[in-house]
Amino acid sequence: MRSLRTRLFVAILGTVLIAVGASLALGVVLTKSAVRETIRNDVEGQAEAVAAQVARLRPASARRLGGRAGLPPAGAARGAPPGAPPPPPGAVPSGQRGPPGAARPPGGLPAAPAQGPQPVAVLSLSAAARELPAGAAAQLRQTGAADGSAEIDGRSQIYAARRAGRSVVLVTRPDVVSGDDFRRYLSALLIASGAAALLAAAAAALLARRLTQPLRRLGQAAGELAAGRRPQPVPRGGTEELDELAVAFNGMAEQLALARDAERAVLLSVSHDLRTPLTSIRGYAEGIEDGTVEPRQAAAVVGREAARLERLVGDLLALARLRQGVLEVEREPVDLAAVAREAEERLRPRAHEAGVEVRVQGGAAPASADHGRALQVVSNLLDNAIRVSPRGAAVTIAVAPGEVRVADRGPGIPAEEIPRAFERFHLRAAAGHGSPEGAGLGLAIVRELTEAMGGSASVENLPDGGAQFTIRLPPRP
Repeated sequence: MRSLRTRLFVAILGTVLIAVGASLALGVVLTKSAVRETIRNDVEGQAEAVAAQVARLRPASARRLGGRAGLPPAGAARGAPPGAPPPPPGAVPSGQRGPPGAARPPGGLPAAPAQGPQPVAVLSLSAAARELPAGAAAQLRQTGAADGSAEIDGRSQIYAARRAGRSVVLVTRPDVVSGDDFRRYLSALLIASGAAALLAAAAAALLARRLTQPLRRLGQAAGELAAGRRPQPVPRGGTEELDELAVAFNGMAEQLALARDAERAVLLSVSHDLRTPLTSIRGYAEGIEDGTVEPRQAAAVVGREAARLERLVGDLLALARLRQGVLEVEREPVDLAAVAREAEERLRPRAHEAGVEVRVQGGAAPASADHGRALQVVSNLLDNAIRVSPRGAAVTIAVAPGEVRVADRGPGIPAEEIPRAFERFHLRAAAGHGSPEGAGLGLAIVRELTEAMGGSASVENLPDGGAQFTIRLPPRP
């Protein structure tokens, strides 16, 4: 039973069956108690009412009442003491038959009639003692009242006995909860419970299917994702938890698809960037070997291409370390103006060769950053600005507290490409909008390092041409 759908079905159905069984058992117990309590209250009330009527009658009036009713004189009934009052109307004297259909049990205790009033008997104290259990007879002598149940003529009876002078009024009623009627009631209740259990099983099957269907779709989509395919978005809906799971999976699938696309783009770009300088180096090496190329000229080209390869490999290693979290970034007080001047000094020969002037603007600019990583960020931006600016142009580095702005005089960035300007190889792939000699990783490293130091990077086009890159770092504590 490893299927979640099967387990849910069994769990739901088992819970329903346990609840139905507990309710059925408790209902039977409470029903029996309530029915017996109702019968007991009824016979007690009837016994007390008849006993009150018997106590009010006098022997003379009882004789007149008996003569008019056609009943034997008081005391004529079996077991009645001499001069005892006759039973009230509706009572059955001991030794006489009750209403039609009433079964007279042995010993004079009446049974319940098939229809009509419940049996009532007026007995002498000694006769009542013979009919009642020993404990009930003793209680009747002491307190004048006895209640309980007894087995009479093979049937359980609930009785109430009350003394009325020298007589005893005895009222009985069958204990229906132990008879065939109650068993039929239980049979009907069990049939109804069985029908409810079948409905619960159908509902449990539908509910288990509805709960597991989104998980099954999610599993199929995950299988397609693992196979390298891009699955269709998992439909949302169902419970709140399943809806959140579908949203999270769709987001993960989208991000993974973008990562795979970026990985393919990186491989294509890196392979191209590696192939070009290697082809150049190999060609000049063959030219030197054949004597068709001057060694000094070939050495300059080989050195330039080797530097390009070195920069590309360094950028790839830096990005890999950033993504793995192994590149340590410290937080210390730094002066961004000093960082900008150091970057200008480092790239001064590069700017002189490209015919570009670099200007540093602004005074003290405190911030909290890693000095070495901040220098790498500004150097990358400055190197990119020098490559895209034409000869004779001026590149500016403006500093302020917690902020560095590097502005170039290049062609700028198309507005639709600005949101993705810091992605790896994107500007190189987007119709050659990146710097012609760049590897396509410099801006990605800028963003990764800046965010690692707790800052942010942005870019915008200037109104008079060119682009401006802004780096914001946390202020000095």
